[in-house]
Amino acid sequence: MTDLVLSSRRHVADDYPAWIREIDYTLTITPQYVLTGNIRDTHLLPESAPGYPTPTTTLGALVDLFEANGYDAVLSYDLVDGLAVAYERSPGAASLIVPNLTADRSLEMTVARLGDVLRRVAAHTQSAVALIIDYGSRLRRSNNDLEPELHAVLALAQKLANASPTPIRTGSRPTGVFNTTVWLMDQEGDLPHWLASDGRVRVISIPAPTLSARREAAGRLLPSVAEYPFEDEARAEQVTSRFTELTHGMSLRSMSEIARLAIGNGIPVTRIDEAVRGYRVGVVDNPWKQPSVLDNIRRGNDTLGTRVLGQGSAIRKSIDILMRSSIGLTGAQSGGHASRPQGVLFFAGPTGVGKTELAKSLAELLFGTEDAYTRFDMSEFSSEHSEARLIGAPPGYVGHDAGGELTNAMRQRPFSIVLFDEIEKAHPRILDKFLQILEDGRLTDGTGSTVYFSDAVVIFTSNLGIYREEGGKRAPIVKPGEPYEELVAKVRAAIHDDFVTRIGRPELLNRIGDNIVVFDFISTEVGRLLVAKYLSNIVERVRQQRDIELEISGTVEQRILSEALTEETLAFGGRGIGAVVESVFINPLARAIFETDVAPGPATVSGLERSAEGWTVTLA
Repeated sequence: MTDLVLSSRRHVADDYPAWIREIDYTLTITPQYVLTGNIRDTHLLPESAPGYPTPTTTLGALVDLFEANGYDAVLSYDLVDGLAVAYERSPGAASLIVPNLTADRSLEMTVARLGDVLRRVAAHTQSAVALIIDYGSRLRRSNNDLEPELHAVLALAQKLANASPTPIRTGSRPTGVFNTTVWLMDQEGDLPHWLASDGRVRVISIPAPTLSARREAAGRLLPSVAEYPFEDEARAEQVTSRFTELTHGMSLRSMSEIARLAIGNGIPVTRIDEAVRGYRVGVVDNPWKQPSVLDNIRRGNDTLGTRVLGQGSAIRKSIDILMRSSIGLTGAQSGGHASRPQGVLFFAGPTGVGKTELAKSLAELLFGTEDAYTRFDMSEFSSEHSEARLIGAPPGYVGHDAGGELTNAMRQRPFSIVLFDEIEKAHPRILDKFLQILEDGRLTDGTGSTVYFSDAVVIFTSNLGIYREEGGKRAPIVKPGEPYEELVAKVRAAIHDDFVTRIGRPELLNRIGDNIVVFDFISTEVGRLLVAKYLSNIVERVRQQRDIELEISGTVEQRILSEALTEETLAFGGRGIGAVVESVFINPLARAIFETDVAPGPATVSGLERSAEGWTVTLA
């Protein structure tokens, strides 16, 4: 048994987890505890002999704590195994509390009979005894109303907590302790608020393991993994630090399972990141390290330039950020968490200039298909309660077991691009989730499942910095034709002002850092290329749909260009040009083909005229 008590202070040592020290400190004044949070993890307890800390379950840590404080018996209860003896100082001590325990020292019980045990524990005055109710959240069949049977038990628990219990002297507590009941709950809300918020019931949330705890666990686990460098202390420290960094935000139990995964699959300690990735997403191979992906990134400037026209600077910066990610240098200057997304991009600039198109193109560049791309229009997430759509409704609400749109998408495609369009329109509560994604690279949905963004590229788009509100009207901050350097400076300044002043989220801007990619306005030259591209697409579609080999005369093309390349149209980018082409050319072309029932074969658009009734084309 681990000696938990210091002879001078009669409290656990400072190197024990804080939640254990809090219970130990308050045993003399608290009859009931509710433990939530990281209750299913293992915890590292110091050993009396030299060596690594001992991993212990929450139940085991509690039993040791009560044993060290002089309790004569500790009982545990859950719906599966019923009542059992977790510890007794002398044989038969537990039978003084529950006389009809079976020969194997356990007793199958219903929830209703649990009330009788609560009474016996509270009334027992011969020695100190504790009752640990494990898997307490499973006592409820429904997240809505309490069943009458369970309601009666919980009401009894509250009454017993507020009674005047008799302090029981133990060898280590001169003021005595109360007979103690501990509820292990998934979350505090699984108990009715009138019990969890009672002043005589102390709620303690067990946090995720600290950095030092993960480092200690890594030091204990990694020597069992193949090729551990026992003879090279510097190298051993390096792989330990790497494992600690890779498991940021994980439980100690998860670290143990990763080590077993590495051992079972013959993964050496020098490639422990493969085991971590396999644990997170079920895939050992790292697509970011595949030669084909690296080659695609190298050719990215040329490849993307044919799809996103006139945005050479934006494409170059995007590719630079992906190159940095592909060789593992993202956040290298700060030693950032390895669990953060592979890349973060913030696309800013006028509407219709290719921000969304570049995100789709990057998905195809990196993963071979545009399907590896999920878009969320943040204008649909402007209300406070829209958070539930992203991560799922909280327990107790309709649809809580279905997960969220974002978490489900990442679970299905961990290697993908996630696009959050028009981020400035999201509710501030949604922005808090982005902080967690950018900092920790993970998100927990309404079902309690965690998804990871460590192999994804996260892209935000925004129109911030293009217009400002003046007297209820939109006034342009930047205009077409401005030098690109000036446009970048103005847009960046406006983004900074918006995040810091308007929405009060400078920490989110800090996480984005220098990854702001500013797009330029569509120039007249680029506009000409877009019109040519759109007309080519139209010709191809007519051929596919109607088997008509369409030819557009130079006169008609020039007329379309004159209509599509006005200053007003260029201000709305490619979408504005596309809208003009649709109105001026596609609509009258469709009308002409439909009304004259053009036969398959060659056809020429020889004229394009505007009348009081609209645009018309002449087909020959």
